[in-house]
Amino acid sequence: MKSSFLIRFFVLVLMGILASSCQSSRAPQSNAASLSTQDSASLAYELASERWCTNNQACAMVLMLVDDEDSSKSFDARLAALQSKGFVEPGWSLVANDPVTKGTLGYMLYRALDIEGGVMIQVLPLRRYGYREVVHAGLMLRGSEYEPLTGPEVVGIMGRAARMMER
Repeated sequence: MKSSFLIRFFVLVLMGILASSCQSSRAPQSNAASLSTQDSASLAYELASERWCTNNQACAMVLMLVDDEDSSKSFDARLAALQSKGFVEPGWSLVANDPVTKGTLGYMLYRALDIEGGVMIQVLPLRRYGYREVVHAGLMLRGSEYEPLTGPEVVGIMGRAARMMER
């Protein structure tokens, strides 16, 4: 089941990278209705040419990684689904069309992949420490947890996360 995600993901990402010679500089535009009908591969293909990955797109990708689908019809439904799984803390104030930060995606992946964390993440379950754990696991490059992620960066991160889930 997870291998089909991985195969579709990489085939469409490769096609997207080959088809686009440069990144788009347009502002993030996220259509929640179209996200609900996309599969992981088509979303990855779209993200490969986007300047920024939005919170909405990142949440959809995490749900697709874990459940092989995103049946949510809106960003609020995605957040509720991620909160019920413990991947997003209830106090977070995420805006659908804002670029996702390394800290936000890092924490979601830390929880989704059930990465064994260090002492700090156990004592203070914050985005900062979740991000540090995924950097340590080799999913992301070092930087600031407040740094926004581009579409191609998220495609690469999600590909590494899918491979990690396969193991």
